[in-house]
Amino acid sequence: MKFEFYTLWVDDNRPFVESIEMELKEWLDNKKGCELKVLLHRDELGVIEDIATHDIDLIVIDYRLPRENGDVLIGKIRDSGCFQDIIFYSEGALPEKRFDGVFYVSKEDAKTRIKELTELKLMRSSDLATLRGWIVADAIELEYMLDEILMECFRPRHDIFAVEILNRTGTLDFSKKQQIINSLLTQELSRLVGIKDVTERHKKLQRCKGIFKSFEAEIIYYRNSVAHGKFETTPDGVKRLRKLGKKSDYFDFDENGIAQGRKNLRKHRDCLIELRQLLITPEE
Repeated sequence: MKFEFYTLWVDDNRPFVESIEMELKEWLDNKKGCELKVLLHRDELGVIEDIATHDIDLIVIDYRLPRENGDVLIGKIRDSGCFQDIIFYSEGALPEKRFDGVFYVSKEDAKTRIKELTELKLMRSSDLATLRGWIVADAIELEYMLDEILMECFRPRHDIFAVEILNRTGTLDFSKKQQIINSLLTQELSRLVGIKDVTERHKKLQRCKGIFKSFEAEIIYYRNSVAHGKFETTPDGVKRLRKLGKKSDYFDFDENGIAQGRKNLRKHRDCLIELRQLLITPEE
């Protein structure tokens, strides 16, 4: 579902950027379920490299930069083959030369235009075909994370394990991986219960287990419904997805439903990152 929104920002005035960044992060997190990622540069150094190595959603550039002006940098960005939208701002007058796909704004209007363009991009990405592809792709990434955890936990017999579990395909195996990790979690928690004082590791595992228990419903079942279910539209225009095997139960794909889907994907990604460390790294 693309729950990370990457913004490449070029401005040597860090306090100005951070004042807008904090507000954007809160808005994207609470209203859209997205996580804002800002790649901040004070000048042109490293900009083209970041564009080549990250899936940039929006570029924001100040006109007056320490080494070369922003319009020169925009020319280099376009010459590199990147035609992503750019918001170009200045406290004073902007240069007369115009580039396609560049929004020329005053510095005081920059925050409003950044938010407007971000919302427009999220709206464009919410068509059903795009959403379906992103949700399935993001779920696959989480399944890869399950694979990594399992391969590490079963490393002494990883060849057999890879044949028996990881190399099979289908809905059942995704669920099986989740069940095995849940079993590993339970075993580790049971082992730690015998320790007189409950350790910080035990507390973290308990928190992860509380999150992970909803993995099947919020990720596996959600992914399978999106991949194979039928989309419908209510009379008032709300897009709905009929849940698999349930005649009258739906996932709503209005703004709140899409935001909740993003939040669930982010929640379980962060949980798996912590689980990998807790289950694989020996307790000190």
